[in-house]
Amino acid sequence: MYVFKAIQRVIPVFLSMTVYANSHHPQDFLNQIAGSNNEGEQIVKHFCISCHASKPLIPIGAPRKQNIDDWEARVRQGADRLFQRASEGFNAMPPRGGCFECSDKQLVLAILEMLPEKIKKDMKNELLELKKNK
Repeated sequence: MYVFKAIQRVIPVFLSMTVYANSHHPQDFLNQIAGSNNEGEQIVKHFCISCHASKPLIPIGAPRKQNIDDWEARVRQGADRLFQRASEGFNAMPPRGGCFECSDKQLVLAILEMLPEKIKKDMKNELLELKKNK
């Protein structure tokens, strides 16, 4: 009896995971948005915003999108360090922010989308040059 009830509870969870796995095709998504004018924005919305929104769904202390107070100290560490942490992961953030299929260029575009406008102008060339030389 208990086994039957346990199975009844497990089956919906298993089925929902299977449906999600079959419907989650990040490479297809990235191919569709490649080269678009808002590629970085779309990547952030798809992979990053749960933790980096102004009111995040997952409040883990991640820098909030375009919040200058959250980003100033991080940007002072330089483009190399900013990209390294995004690429390798940092604290609770997984490598590449969970976008394991993102190219380095797409990761840079997502980083730039997260930065406040005031900082973005200064960091854009530095981040793009960084990836060009690697």
